Amino acid sequence: MPSGNPPILLALVLCDTIIREEGTHKFSLIGTFNTIGARTFPCIQPSISVYVALTDGRGQVPCVLRVIELESGREVFKLNGAIQFHDPTVVVELSFTIQRVSFPKPGEYALEIHADGELLGTRKLRVQEVKLEEK
Repeated sequence: MPSGNPPILLALVLCDTIIREEGTHKFSLIGTFNTIGARTFPCIQPSISVYVALTDGRGQVPCVLRVIELESGREVFKLNGAIQFHDPTVVVELSFTIQRVSFPKPGEYALEIHADGELLGTRKLRVQEVKLEEK
């Protein structure tokens, strides 16, 4: 069980695709964004790739990734997991893809990351209606 302060969030990035190079283990983030456009609502975003970098963690730390609608505080997505920190001085990098997130209406949303029960940080995400252009 972890003790002391929660890990420190260094990065929380949303993008289309994340590639991890096999030889160097370096991450490449492709198509970073902070806005999603949709023609109709509710809209389902097929996938969102998320890159997270943390440091100063100790042992196995329970983590939660949430997407919330800021206006109401309503949770639209939640993912539970755990991160293993072998050395608090090392930066732990994670990448994952969340599938089929449903956004009920246009507005401001936030991606939150929690560790050991504490909010480490947020990333705002705007979901907006896009009108089909007539020719």
